[in-house]
Amino acid sequence: MLSGNVGSAVLAGQIHGDVHIHPGGVGPGLGSLTTPTLTYDVRGRDRLVAELVEELNSGQNCAVLHGAGGYGKTTVAQRVTAELGVETWWVDASSEARLQEGLREVALRAGASPEAVREAWDGRGLAPDLLWQQLNRCVHRWLLVLDNADDASVLGAGRPIAERTGWLRPPGDAGGVLITSRDGNPQAWGGFARLHAVATLSAADGARMLLDRAPDAGAEEQARELALRLGGLPLALHLAGRYLAAIAALPVLPGMDLPVDFAEYRAALDDRWAEVTELPEPSAERETLLRTWELSLDLLAERGHPMARPLLRMVSHFAAAPVSLELLRADIMAGLPVFEGLDAMKAGLAVKALTEVGLVDLDGSGLSLHPVVRETNRHQGDSDERDDYLILFVALLGIATSEADPTDPAEWPRWRALLPHCAAVSDVAVDDDEERLITIAETCARASRFCNGARLTRQGIDLVRHALAKVGAPDAVLRPVLSMRNDLAGMLRDRGELTAAEAEYRSVLAEAVRILGAVDADVLGARNNLAVVLRYQGDLVAAEAEFRAVVETATEILGAEHPGTLSARDNLAGVLQELLRWPEAEAEVRAVLRLRSEVLGPDHRGTVITRSHLAGVLEAKGDFAAAEDELRIALESSTRVLGPEHGDTLGVRHNLASVLKNQGDLVGAEAELRAVLEIAESVMEAEHHPDTLTTRHTLAGVLREQGDLVAAEAEYRALLEVLNDAEGPDVVPTRHNLAAVLRERGDLAGAEDELRAALAIAEQRLGAEHPMSLAVRFNLTNVLRERGKTDEALSQLRTLLALSRRALGEDHPDTRATEAQLNAMLQKREGPLQEGLEGS
Repeated sequence: MLSGNVGSAVLAGQIHGDVHIHPGGVGPGLGSLTTPTLTYDVRGRDRLVAELVEELNSGQNCAVLHGAGGYGKTTVAQRVTAELGVETWWVDASSEARLQEGLREVALRAGASPEAVREAWDGRGLAPDLLWQQLNRCVHRWLLVLDNADDASVLGAGRPIAERTGWLRPPGDAGGVLITSRDGNPQAWGGFARLHAVATLSAADGARMLLDRAPDAGAEEQARELALRLGGLPLALHLAGRYLAAIAALPVLPGMDLPVDFAEYRAALDDRWAEVTELPEPSAERETLLRTWELSLDLLAERGHPMARPLLRMVSHFAAAPVSLELLRADIMAGLPVFEGLDAMKAGLAVKALTEVGLVDLDGSGLSLHPVVRETNRHQGDSDERDDYLILFVALLGIATSEADPTDPAEWPRWRALLPHCAAVSDVAVDDDEERLITIAETCARASRFCNGARLTRQGIDLVRHALAKVGAPDAVLRPVLSMRNDLAGMLRDRGELTAAEAEYRSVLAEAVRILGAVDADVLGARNNLAVVLRYQGDLVAAEAEFRAVVETATEILGAEHPGTLSARDNLAGVLQELLRWPEAEAEVRAVLRLRSEVLGPDHRGTVITRSHLAGVLEAKGDFAAAEDELRIALESSTRVLGPEHGDTLGVRHNLASVLKNQGDLVGAEAELRAVLEIAESVMEAEHHPDTLTTRHTLAGVLREQGDLVAAEAEYRALLEVLNDAEGPDVVPTRHNLAAVLRERGDLAGAEDELRAALAIAEQRLGAEHPMSLAVRFNLTNVLRERGKTDEALSQLRTLLALSRRALGEDHPDTRATEAQLNAMLQKREGPLQEGLEGS
């Protein structure tokens, strides 16, 4: 290539290829140092602008606005220049050529002679020195804006900026420098520039930005929802508003199917992202959103990070949640051609490079992508390339979940980070890839096990139902599918949907027996879980029979010390306790506690649960001091191992409060219950969660014993509003206790109504001979007697006596109390007890 003055003779020797002569002064300079005009109001940047103006006015005279492409850095700089009101030179620093051209004009504007500038820029002098000598001579206030200086090294003119010999140097007292850049690495800016991150906009500011551009595209609330969907990214909001404004100006023709308002645009993003994020008419901005990330990735490739682009592409196919760094296994990723040669060091450098240009955020949770960055990159590449990234997603998640025990509370922090991706992995198409299908099913099964154990009920139910719909039930994944269905039934049970839980358990059990046989460990687990639901429903006789059958079979095929055997024995002890068979219950639970302590250790979750159950038996026997001792040991272990917010820990605290109540420490019990309730309502995900309901019920009882009948009644009634929509027996004791409060307040009619309702529900759900049904009927007779309904009271007592004799036996204290009550009433009205019992 030849260059020089036209007419000069140059000996070129041998010339190969085309010869181009570029004479000087062939056309006008088309650049400008004028600050670009703001087209719209600047939204949501008042605090940042004020901070920058104050800094530039008070001696901190070099600032960098940094953020990923599309965050509105240039717009903020425009607003700052308007607020400062000083002479401003705006230089496009997006390339070395444009930077040098702009700074050449700045030197001239600052007063340098044209001859000196010409010599320096022609290489016969030092251009950066000339520029800064002239700038530092200026006595009037000035501001130099270096816009889009994404490659900070260009500003060093071949040397590090920290050496202060290049295009960027600390200005004197009269001047200021404001830089916009994608590079947020403090080390890149020489140590004398103060960095300011440009964040996304709030929903309110984003809505105003949309309405500025498309005022007729919908209401403010619709604009807010769209702004949230676009993550408050200014460029995406700008393009959305411009898109809708352009659509509004188009003639409507047949077949035109385009979103015309904020709501339709938001809906279209899910299925037509690539289409609706480009303007519908030719414009310089048509591909801005598509290209803005590519410019940053091109820059990183030039800096020696070619893996940054495929890494960003791959991460964008994960769920819209932080991506744990443990998922970025370089040894697995290197199997994909685009990652050939990748190792952990290169992957780490690529991650760091992506954070420095603002394309990802890195914190304790892992890598986070802005939703628009994520969506835009997910649509890049052809279908084969995108499928390769999805294969990696499935493989990396499968490996990570296989290495984390979903039943170990110590691993639960890992699982919380992995869970959003497990919920999304079932959406990956498998076609005929059986290996991928198995990995997806096993990953979801592990995640459902974690949700069931960690009491993430709502999340777990949604995950399992979605996964089952996507995975189906082919033979290759029958075990993980049955495991998910078993967990689903458990979470339905925890949410109070007992009928649905029972149906699911029975279906799982039948399928498991068909596939695995009657004596398989998983089959025994399903039977145990079914018995738990029967117990929750109040069918204690059936539950006892089922638990005993499981214990017998499990002991035979698994062994007496197997966790499944011990779990069934623990549950059996609970049923015996509810059946008021205290000696049997205590013997069984003590045996289980001894074995669990020996086999699992004293701090194991199962051991802690059994210790709490033993405390329940001791409390029922009236040995409150011993019960409190056991609960305090259990609470210390559960808090240390599971954490203070885990459902098991809250359950132990609730039981401790109950013991305090029975010991007369009502203040301590109330404080404990309110603390438990505050935590439970914040962490439990279902309104009907048994732990929350039980705590509220016990609290109402404490309020009653404290004499605060108004507060107790309010709590019981609030609880009933929830329980009336739930299944199970909980509604019965709540109505029963509400009736007791009403009776103490003198509202006998109200008490009678509650007791009649409770008795009908108890007999329907629990049976007439259930202890709860018997207690309700006994108290109903008392209210009837107090209201003067003696004949009906006697009739109810006769029925109650017959039921008690069959259910509890002649010598049971409750049977004797019924006899005494009936005898007293008959003696008052008719004579001896024997006479009154004839024909009963």
